[in-house]
Amino acid sequence: MRRPASALRAARRIAAARPAREPISERVRRRLETSAAAERRVARALLGDYPVAGLETVARFAARAGTSGPTILRFVKRLGFESYAAFQDALRVEIQERMQGPLARYASLPGWGRQGTIHERVGLAICRNIERGVRTIAPQDYAEITRLIADPRRSVFCLGGRFTQMIAAYLHHYLREIRPGIRLVREGNAAWADYLLDVKAGDVLIVFDFRRYQRDVLEFARAAAAQDAVVLLITDIWNSPIAAFASHVIACPVEVPTAFDSGVGGLAMVEVLIAGVVERLGTRSRRRIETLERLRAPFHLESTLAEAGRKPVKSNRRGGQRP
Repeated sequence: MRRPASALRAARRIAAARPAREPISERVRRRLETSAAAERRVARALLGDYPVAGLETVARFAARAGTSGPTILRFVKRLGFESYAAFQDALRVEIQERMQGPLARYASLPGWGRQGTIHERVGLAICRNIERGVRTIAPQDYAEITRLIADPRRSVFCLGGRFTQMIAAYLHHYLREIRPGIRLVREGNAAWADYLLDVKAGDVLIVFDFRRYQRDVLEFARAAAAQDAVVLLITDIWNSPIAAFASHVIACPVEVPTAFDSGVGGLAMVEVLIAGVVERLGTRSRRRIETLERLRAPFHLESTLAEAGRKPVKSNRRGGQRP
């Protein structure tokens, strides 16, 4: 039985949308500053309620953005779509990918290829993800993000979800060694409102949120933004809903040839950010670490390897030990 022409056209549009790995939101952000005023209004309306705004009719989207239907269509064309329907199909593909869990990815296992062993394929994918993630950060964005984190007048809160809490804790451990005023929003969302009590205007929330995105993490970030905190989001390439009100978004590729997404890109991004903050703080972070090392000394936290070069303790004639 032959498929109707309309169905074939829709299938071709969706197939054309799939190869473009960069989310539409990233394309919009990249063009934001160089767009005309009317198109900037469209871009902000889309990013403000992404992707829902783009799934509305042209007329409703235009009303939301305070512009005209032709402006919406020009905006879509400049993003690289031949029609508004193709634009919406691409958004639907993004939504499907954003909501994928491990079980849904099992269907893709046979298509991941047989070149090399599984550990080689995963290892190479992780390396590519790190490189792609680092290249997505524009130099001016990186400079502004590290400036915000290094600003001693701002408290910094680190937050993650069920899996990304460990990445938030990793960042927290580094930051508290090089500057004061660092807080980790710990697991157990029943107490998260207590942390919000201390969030002030101008403070920084660094939040990690990867697919499938957590509602409680979203609500904490939304509340912090409502209190005029600066939200820095580290997410995947499909973008957590937190991107709608985040001041800065860092997108990390996470796909590897297995059922689970990789967290290595998020960990690597922590180290990339820490390097920039250390450079900005300069001698201030060095003095803080020197003080910390002195304070640690009485607790004997050094590795047993540090004692390997010491002379062994010898016994004296009375059976005691000589220091």
